[in-house]
Amino acid sequence: MKSPGSLREVFPHVRVDAAARLVEFDGRVPIDAHNEKSPRVYLEVVACTPDTKEHEALIVTEALPSHVHAALLLVGLVPGKPGSWDWEGKTLVALPPAGDGVMVTAVYERDGLSVEFPVTDWIASVRDGQSLTQLGGNDRWLFAGSTMVTRGGREWYRSDGEGTLIGLTCFGSETVAWSRMFNPDSGVEDPHWIANRATVPPMGTPVVVRIMAR
Repeated sequence: MKSPGSLREVFPHVRVDAAARLVEFDGRVPIDAHNEKSPRVYLEVVACTPDTKEHEALIVTEALPSHVHAALLLVGLVPGKPGSWDWEGKTLVALPPAGDGVMVTAVYERDGLSVEFPVTDWIASVRDGQSLTQLGGNDRWLFAGSTMVTRGGREWYRSDGEGTLIGLTCFGSETVAWSRMFNPDSGVEDPHWIANRATVPPMGTPVVVRIMAR
């Protein structure tokens, strides 16, 4: 899949166009949203790394989340913080994510042509089938920036370990987060999102994810 000529690779599978304030990375579709035997594919993340959350993700990528984070810094974006959850007595309180707003699109080849759509087109409400693009309102993607954690005496970029490169529900480790909070624990909150069968490409389709400053 061809990329604009002004892009340059800065990490494996990760490219930037500093003038356009654009970062892109390579991936593929890991789920089969068109299987009649399992028509609903529930989603918790948009993009993840291998062997993490690909059964509930739209895109799996070999790009490291920490490399995508560094690339976003290179194009002048400022990270904030992922969302988190806290108990106030018996009430679970959502602490929203923060960070620079970004747009996230997916590029792939369809019928021999390169097409690009907001990744929110690939996400549908489990309740009525409307896409997240239709339901988004004032919500948006944010450069949350994940967090650093210490494991085995070393500091780790948390999203590298958990695979939460672009979140949808809030695990608290997302590099890019959706501004509205959804809890991934089905015991706390019923699942909200499924893959949109009308728009998600077939399983295995190569995809380029583009993250752009708003």
